Amino acid sequence: MALQTVAQGALDLHKSSCEELQIARVYTRHQTQICLASGYNSGDDDSDEDEEGGKLVTERQYHGNGNKKFFKTYQILQAKGSLPCAERLIEEKHFDVSGVCRVDYHFGLGQPYRSRKHFYENQRMKSEQLFFVEDERTMKARKVGYWREYYEGGNTKTEKQYDANGIRAGFCKRYAEDGSLEWVKDYTKDYIERLAEFNAQRGKLDISVEEAAALLGFGSGQIPTEAAEVDRVYRKRCMPLHPDKCPDPDANERFIEVSRAREVLLKHLSSSK
Repeated sequence: MALQTVAQGALDLHKSSCEELQIARVYTRHQTQICLASGYNSGDDDSDEDEEGGKLVTERQYHGNGNKKFFKTYQILQAKGSLPCAERLIEEKHFDVSGVCRVDYHFGLGQPYRSRKHFYENQRMKSEQLFFVEDERTMKARKVGYWREYYEGGNTKTEKQYDANGIRAGFCKRYAEDGSLEWVKDYTKDYIERLAEFNAQRGKLDISVEEAAALLGFGSGQIPTEAAEVDRVYRKRCMPLHPDKCPDPDANERFIEVSRAREVLLKHLSSSK
C-alpha cells in the first residue's frame, strides 16, 4: 500500500487512495468486496447496510373531515461533539380544511436553500421566498434570490432581489393590482456609485508604510512581515466600525483610512519578496 499522498500533502477525495481515506477516517465504511463467480442475488446481499442516521421521519395530521392538515418530513441530525441532536427539515406542508395546500416548505437534501411558498384559497400563489441556510441545526439563514408577493388575481404585487450576503440588490419593484408599476429602485446601481466614491477617496489618501502600520494598531516602529498578520489586524480594526455597532457618521472616514492602510502594507510585503 502506497501512502505517497499523505507524505506529500493534503488528501483529496478523488485522487487519494481508498486506504488513505480510510486511515484518515474520511471513509468510515468498509469497501464493498463481492465475488461474482457464482452469480449475484441482491436479496442475499447484506454487505452495505444503511446507517440509522439517514432515516427520514414523516409526521401527518388530518382535519376532522379526513382531509390533510399537516405533513412534515425531517431527518434526525445526531449529536456531534458539543452540537446537540436536531431535526433537519426536508418538507413541510399545511392544508386548509378543504384540503388545499396553503403553505409549502421545501429544503432539499444536499443543498443549502430552503424555499417557502404561500397560497391563496383559490390555489394561486400568494408569496414565495428563498432562504440560504447557514446552519442546519440552528436554522440560521439569510434571504437570497427573488422574493415575490402576488395579488389574489395572479398579478405580481412586489418583487425583491437579495444577493449572496442577504442584502437587497438589482431592481426591486412594487405593483398596483392592475399590474401598473408603482415603485422601483435599482439598488445595485447605488452600490456601484458608492463603491466608486469610496475607492476614489481611498486612492487619494497618501500614507507611508510606517503610517499604515500605526493606523492598523501595530506598535511604534513595528512593520508586519506576513500578509496574514495584516489581514488579522485589519479585520479586528473593522469590527468596531460596522454600522450595527457604530452609529458615528465618521466611521466611514476611519474605514477609508484602515482600508488604505491594509492596501499599503500588503503592497509593501508583496514588493519585498
